[in-house]
Amino acid sequence: MKLLKCTEIALFALLAAMLILVVGCMVFKNDVHYTGIEDETLKQVEYGQMTKEQLVATFGEASEQFLTDEGTEILKYKCTKRKDNKFVLFPPPIVIKDEETVEHTVVFELKDDIVQRYWKES
Repeated sequence: MKLLKCTEIALFALLAAMLILVVGCMVFKNDVHYTGIEDETLKQVEYGQMTKEQLVATFGEASEQFLTDEGTEILKYKCTKRKDNKFVLFPPPIVIKDEETVEHTVVFELKDDIVQRYWKES
């Protein structure tokens, strides 16, 4: 009788261990990092009213700036969005990583230190 009870316990433990190995564990991680000008902040820019001083106070110093032949000033802000995805499955340990980086530039055109227009470049 005692041997039968020990066999049942051992069989149950073996079944539980196999179930854990088959089912395993799964982890998914998704991180997004953004540097640059947010769309909501960009909507606050009013053509013909925002000055260069206000623009720099809002968005910081431009990545690049230059004067055109027409006498307008161009300020460029580089923006980067980075996505890091990670999928892990146990057992056996299987790791799948997916990284994606998307860059664009927001360009402001100023005349007489007043924002005339802006656009995004990919």
